Amino acid sequence: MFDVNFVLENYGLHGVLFEIAFIEVANAFLLRDAVADPCPLFHGVLKGKRSLGKFATLLGVQFVAAYFSFLVARTFWRMGLHPQHIEMWQNEECSADLTVTILYGSLVEAIGLISSKIAEKFFERRLLSSNQTTFACALTSGLITVLGIHLTGMYANPIVAWACTFNCGEVSHVSHFVVYWLAPFGAYTLTDLLLKDECESETVKKSDKKLD
Repeated sequence: MFDVNFVLENYGLHGVLFEIAFIEVANAFLLRDAVADPCPLFHGVLKGKRSLGKFATLLGVQFVAAYFSFLVARTFWRMGLHPQHIEMWQNEECSADLTVTILYGSLVEAIGLISSKIAEKFFERRLLSSNQTTFACALTSGLITVLGIHLTGMYANPIVAWACTFNCGEVSHVSHFVVYWLAPFGAYTLTDLLLKDECESETVKKSDKKLD
């Protein structure tokens, strides 16, 4: 994720679409049951399915992993496989991906996450195999990222946004927290409610059909 802007500059939006889709597919097959997003962890605490202690532990691990991934990225840049990599390694400053107001940015991140989760649920119901669902969801994530990359970077994942954009540019810590943490947390909770209501509605319809 640290080279998305590099890909955007050199290969355009098509390159970003391919990169994000590739990363999503790789994550689906490599991460398995690993949790790389704090949103489901936080939601689990709200629903009483996960203790605060376990949430804090897992979140701490995610922070450490995010920072470690940044160090790995810097090591890769230092190899100088591309002239810009050396510039990225030597540059101690980073530009902010948030180019709009806090409210606008929050809506963009929230809508991106909601769209992704609804699409995922749709594909799970419509497609035949898990592999088809994985590739369809990966492509959707790429499309959503492309649509919002010039506004917020379109991360829809607090820990990834923290790793890539925290302390970048003139974006305050409060703005970063609202756009990249509060908005996704709220969107994840809202999506769960929407999909839960939809599932309950489908269950009622199926029950009515059986009675008929």
